[in-house]
Amino acid sequence: MLLIGILLILFLTLGLPIAFTLGFPSIFYIILNQPDWLEMVPRRIFSGLDSFVFLAIPFFIMAGEIMTETGVTKSLIKFSESIVGRVRGGLAYVNVLTSMLFGGISGAAISDVAALGSIFIPAMEKEGYDRDFATAVTCASSIQGPIIPPSIIVVVYAGIMGTSVGALLIAGIIPGILIGLSDFIIVYSKSKARNYPKRDKRISFNEIFISFIKAIPALMLPVIIIGGIVGGIFTPTEAGAIACIYGLILGFALRRLNIKSLIRIAESTVLKTAVLFIIVGFAQIFSWVLAMERIPAAIEAQIFGVFDTRIMILLVMNILFLFVGTWLETSAAIILLAPVFGPALVGLGVHPIHLGMIMVVNLTIGLITPPFGVVLYAGVSVGKTKFEHIVKEIWPYVLVDIGILGLVTFLPEISLFLPRAFGLI
Repeated sequence: MLLIGILLILFLTLGLPIAFTLGFPSIFYIILNQPDWLEMVPRRIFSGLDSFVFLAIPFFIMAGEIMTETGVTKSLIKFSESIVGRVRGGLAYVNVLTSMLFGGISGAAISDVAALGSIFIPAMEKEGYDRDFATAVTCASSIQGPIIPPSIIVVVYAGIMGTSVGALLIAGIIPGILIGLSDFIIVYSKSKARNYPKRDKRISFNEIFISFIKAIPALMLPVIIIGGIVGGIFTPTEAGAIACIYGLILGFALRRLNIKSLIRIAESTVLKTAVLFIIVGFAQIFSWVLAMERIPAAIEAQIFGVFDTRIMILLVMNILFLFVGTWLETSAAIILLAPVFGPALVGLGVHPIHLGMIMVVNLTIGLITPPFGVVLYAGVSVGKTKFEHIVKEIWPYVLVDIGILGLVTFLPEISLFLPRAFGLI
């Protein structure tokens, strides 16, 4: 197994696509040690994808693409601005709140940065904010997307661990909101210290109400998904399909969709789904080889042999997950880590839904953690700034988010309260 580890590190260093980074070392190991297993490789790849839960992924991706194409972000921005735009640093608060609302549409941090960063960063700079601060706020608030439902990586975790997708989606609401509120605190501190501008014009209740009415079509998407699942009206996969239908109806009603935009949506959905499913398939081979060689059991024995308390084990696991999350794509990290550590932690008494939230929150923090956080590089591209400048601004958000992770880890009810309240667990 040392060979697999060496090749894994080598391929990651060379920047090979993550699917092949996981797949090639596993197949090479099989050829050298167990050539009879080769005929099982295609079956294992297919079995890793043959899950009804995974059907929700392309639907969620397409729903996000459709809603982005229709330009619903503008209505969300106006609604957010009417609520928090008047306080000092108001545009930064609007950025965070819009990310919270947009997270219920896109389900992905990169989509948040691309869609909102191109709008907020130039606008904030024009109003007198530092470009680096504006970029950092956009990156930090974007990680609410993979936590607040719908969430693609939550679906991946549910498929790998065989847990309830609905319960996991609902479990992400409170942790996602806590991260957004922590961003508010940092924005308040920095805005006061740097004397960032505030809007002098008062917004009447009538104007707030009108902006809310205009934002309803966008806000209805997460309501349809969450409400339908919680109400037992449809499964998460069916919720994704209905979300797509709703987005199409809305897009055509607003006259913002045409044949060309539908082709772009279809191409983007197919590409993103294919990339993710290739990762899932090859990661299945990697996990299978590890299982056949009893690596998870050996790791479990080592960890449990050194650390004898649940608190210490969870602490060590968090450090490991955070490290992996800084350089490995979140879905790939879930696929790699969940089968290895999941059974041991569940056996220790950690609820599978709670464990899912620990991993999701942890790995999404990795997206904005230097030196490899992929969202930071997306922010550099969108914000047209330097990586080291964003790093200086992002650290307070990372540290506070790690504090939120500690709460999620050691206070299980933060993740389990809503699923229990709705009878999903």
